[in-house]
Amino acid sequence: MKERNEAVKEIILTDVCPFTLGTEVVVSRGGGVKEGGHYLPIIERNSVIPVSRTERLYTAEDNQDMIRVKILQGESRFARNNVYLGDIELVVPIGPAGKEAVDVTYTYDVNSILEVEVKVLSTKLSKRIVIKNDDVDMTDEEIDERLASLAELKIHPREKEENKLLLLRGDRMYEEATGDIRNIIEMHLNNFEQILDKQNPADIENAREELKEFLDSIDEDIF
Repeated sequence: MKERNEAVKEIILTDVCPFTLGTEVVVSRGGGVKEGGHYLPIIERNSVIPVSRTERLYTAEDNQDMIRVKILQGESRFARNNVYLGDIELVVPIGPAGKEAVDVTYTYDVNSILEVEVKVLSTKLSKRIVIKNDDVDMTDEEIDERLASLAELKIHPREKEENKLLLLRGDRMYEEATGDIRNIIEMHLNNFEQILDKQNPADIENAREELKEFLDSIDEDIF
């Protein structure tokens, strides 16, 4: 790059998260067996920052009255092998396993600031914790201002207006269609929703354009 080599047409340097951030979860095995201690990555290493990701988790046991979200850093698929950073505990209404859900949002900033927010869907109760590197010399007020400026990142892609409108348009066309066309529309909508759930901005933008072009072509040819 210093030599301005002609072979280097274009290079964009970005800040990335150097390690994976996630939490501990329980997974289901065959025969109804549940096994704890597994690691769920929420922000993958090398994600371009600032970045925010949300995962929806559910109660694992009948009559569970609390959810504890352990905040972990590392690459092992087992929680015990990763670095413990902190945790959040929230009370949830008692009920059968899987009934209560929480949204767990990790937001990581270029200043090595990690904000974790957990929200119970049914009660709207939420808690947050901010974890910062020892080298960060920002005040609490400066950190809050910085995290507030990233609020747009914390909105799940499914809830963003441009994506909601496109999905609503697709749903309308699905309802009006029949036969093979209906199945094809459903396939495209499902693919788009899966990409939204992965929360990669570049992939979402490309997928949104592709779905829009597909729906436009269907509109012209059939409706």
